[in-house]
Amino acid sequence: MKKFRDVNVKTTLTEELTLEQFHSELVRLMREENANHYGMGQLYNRAVEKKLAEAAGYKNVLDYLSKKLPDLSNTSLRRYAAVAASFDEKTAVRFGVTCLELLLTYKEVADLKIDHAEPGGTVIEVPGENGAVTPKAFSACSVDEMRRAIQRKRKPASSKPLPEEDLALANQYQEALSGQFPKGVVVKTLVRNEKGSAVLDITSIPVRQVPTLLNALAAVVPPEGEAK
Repeated sequence: MKKFRDVNVKTTLTEELTLEQFHSELVRLMREENANHYGMGQLYNRAVEKKLAEAAGYKNVLDYLSKKLPDLSNTSLRRYAAVAASFDEKTAVRFGVTCLELLLTYKEVADLKIDHAEPGGTVIEVPGENGAVTPKAFSACSVDEMRRAIQRKRKPASSKPLPEEDLALANQYQEALSGQFPKGVVVKTLVRNEKGSAVLDITSIPVRQVPTLLNALAAVVPPEGEAK
């Protein structure tokens, strides 16, 4: 666990803590965390754009990170990168990197358009415990509600469940594409259940970005002979 070194928090804890201080400190820490994650995503996108790792002899940025920063979660970093490629920092601080990443996923599975400058008004269909669906503005949705809304939209067309290994592989491919394309290029990926088989749809790829798609997938596709 990361050591707590925030000077302001330490000062607050040594004083008689009030509810107002509790609230303001939590809000500040949340904002800083979102800003830091957003900045990490920006750095990742710039490194990919400049091909810094390739110029130094690495396969790609992820290959470099796996060797130089093995403790850093590549999955989380790609999610930060996807948010940084789609929203500005002010929006990331306001809504949170995690919620915005879930909004991008909901956008794909629900096939809808969002206002990247003001995403708060996006209508999310949130299922309740009894199955009833309640339309809510994205700004009013929690992380749990966003995940339930995504799960509902991903409801399989087949009653036969998808194999866990297929879902994991599809998710790996989806994550490999996150943050790989220039800002403004929104490539859609969707996992479907087609008669019990996992099908990955990849659409809206500009012709000039096909090499980017191939390079991103090549980083995670198992070598021939290892694939099941």
